[in-house]
Amino acid sequence: MYSPSLGKLFGIEIELHWSFVFFAFFLVFSLAIFEPERFPGMVMFFVLLFVSVFLHELSHSVVSIARGINVRKIVLLPIGGIAFQEKLPEKPADELIIAIAGPGFNFLVVFLILLFTSIFAFYLPVPETPDEYETALITNPLFALLHVNILLGAFNFFLPALPLDGGRILRSILSFKLGVLKATDIVTKLSLFVSLTLFLAGFFLGNFFLPIIALFIFFGSKEEQRIIEFREALRDINVLSLLEEPIVFEPSMTVREALEELYYSGRHACIVDFGNAYGVFELSMASQENLNLELAKVAKPVKALSITTPGSRLFEAFATQGVSLLPVVSDGFLVGAVSLPKLELIYAFRKLFSNKR
Repeated sequence: MYSPSLGKLFGIEIELHWSFVFFAFFLVFSLAIFEPERFPGMVMFFVLLFVSVFLHELSHSVVSIARGINVRKIVLLPIGGIAFQEKLPEKPADELIIAIAGPGFNFLVVFLILLFTSIFAFYLPVPETPDEYETALITNPLFALLHVNILLGAFNFFLPALPLDGGRILRSILSFKLGVLKATDIVTKLSLFVSLTLFLAGFFLGNFFLPIIALFIFFGSKEEQRIIEFREALRDINVLSLLEEPIVFEPSMTVREALEELYYSGRHACIVDFGNAYGVFELSMASQENLNLELAKVAKPVKALSITTPGSRLFEAFATQGVSLLPVVSDGFLVGAVSLPKLELIYAFRKLFSNKR
């Protein structure tokens, strides 16, 4: 589903995940109709939730960049978010520090609020019933900020499931002894158990949000496992051996013209040469509405691979950029392309033969 973009910060694209939009819209809209007196308070609560989630993910990103790992995009979810790094950390220590940064920020906010209220004798309500708790959340901004950060920090830190921080922390700790491949396999299995538990809990408790989290964990953990398995399987691959000659189009060509060329050549994607940068156009990007548009307006900008890119980084490059074809450059010149289907074929063969040993 579509996740609206909120712009860029420090070169990092910020997106609001559809579940965040849906969750906020559903609750706020329901209150606006059935309990309009609580509407302003709920808006205030979601603003604080948004800010806390954003700063949580920004903490991850800042530490990640400091460890030499660039971040392309941040997607904000009600339970935290996802920072799309250009690569997963190779060293367990790097992953541990990056994973701790997010919940660490949330716990720091909790500590500062409690310190502030104790020093200045600032009143914080102590709810005794669920109704009093809900009322406090939408009437007292400091109380709401405190509990939002407690929930975000605890949920992400203590739940041992990928791709949540708790799963990354557990994997990094296990990786010191077992290696990242075995550690990922263990944490993925644990993640599937956590996912099933949350799904069933949501079903029996009538909480529609828990199944969404369960599905996020289920698919997120499987994707993390796939990336790690690809990385280890392709570690000794040379980019030069994967090169294929791509079709290269000018950005002024229309989508209709590009489709005709791709059809007759039997290709599914092409490189769009912008002169000092590259883009990728795939068949899936075409629609009835954009047939007469130039490729410059439709093609997805991508970061080209270097001829020296390690094989272990290839699948991550595809996963983070969301395309099935990537240009390869050497000394600033286009020398070919690498396709995701070819990588998947190599991975499938290697996994098949490794399982037979």
